[in-house]
Amino acid sequence: MADLKITSRLSELIEQGISEGAFPGLNLVIVNDMGRVTASYGKKALFPKFEGNSVDTIYDMASVSKVVSTTTAILLLLEEGYLRLYDSVSKYLPLFRHKDICVIDLITHTSGLQSDLPKAASIKSRKDALEMIYNCDPVYEKGSKIVYSDVGFILLGFIIESIAKTGLDVFTKSKIFLPLEMKDTGYNPEDKIRCAPTEERRDTIFDGIVRGHVHDEKAYILGGVAGHAGLFSTVSDLGNFIKMVLDEGKYKNNQFMSKACINMLFRPRMAVFETNKIDEIPLQRRSVGWICDENNSNGGDFISPLTITHTGFTGTNIVIDKGNRIGFSLLSNRVHPTRDNLKHMSYRSKIGNYIISHYGLGAKNDI
Repeated sequence: MADLKITSRLSELIEQGISEGAFPGLNLVIVNDMGRVTASYGKKALFPKFEGNSVDTIYDMASVSKVVSTTTAILLLLEEGYLRLYDSVSKYLPLFRHKDICVIDLITHTSGLQSDLPKAASIKSRKDALEMIYNCDPVYEKGSKIVYSDVGFILLGFIIESIAKTGLDVFTKSKIFLPLEMKDTGYNPEDKIRCAPTEERRDTIFDGIVRGHVHDEKAYILGGVAGHAGLFSTVSDLGNFIKMVLDEGKYKNNQFMSKACINMLFRPRMAVFETNKIDEIPLQRRSVGWICDENNSNGGDFISPLTITHTGFTGTNIVIDKGNRIGFSLLSNRVHPTRDNLKHMSYRSKIGNYIISHYGLGAKNDI
């Protein structure tokens, strides 16, 4: 493979997505054993005026927060002996009534808890949100299936805060983002001008274009800091995180996280199968926090079995493929100015296909 650089075809593919309205702009980072490259395309804002994009644009990570921040924090506490995955949630959160639900159930989305809070945009206060969260009852048998749950990860954020005796934002900054030199990553960013705006909200809680505030309504009413959403970051910072995972937990000369923890990220803990076929094919697989799915993956069609991924509602994703020795992240604000746009999904996979086949292990030799 030649030196790491963005090819004209990759740029062409991204520009095509922008011209078709898949996203206003897109930032990317690609990391492999040769190095890394970042690039920026399109606009970061369309309303109320056009604003150019740059690699320094800060994006609302949405549910990518679940893996970069919350899952990483849980694993750091795990390896230091502060908790076990099979501890009851109520051990750390006495207000949580369901003593049979454990940390492992929350982090694999198999707890039985509902996926969301009803009418989240109309929740008026943090107090009301907390009451709704702690009053959630299981809606299916624990461990019987995977139901993606924001509620479960909100509770994980509370567990981290209970153990650390500080806010999730404070803990993750000191234990994750500073050690990994992720200088523009965190919650409630101060420099809102650098942030890509998301959706236009017109309700009793917020009136205007959301910018520099978390897009997710539950995280917003919880103060911008939550286990399921609220993180903001840049492609450069995410490149540091990806590099750490590809290097078995080492960042530069420091062992940030144990290899045992890194291995756990890639180990499927729960799978849902298509049972009406002769050869059972996993429809969905989950490790701790991460998606371990080769079928219809947001990373494209070429990812190896040793791949972890996650997406965010705002138009973000992260893909780390140990088999192909590559990781990448695509950051966009596809919800700007409205969430009624799903064109980004096909482009995400097509861009992933190009990246894996041209930058991954055994890539084509024409770049």
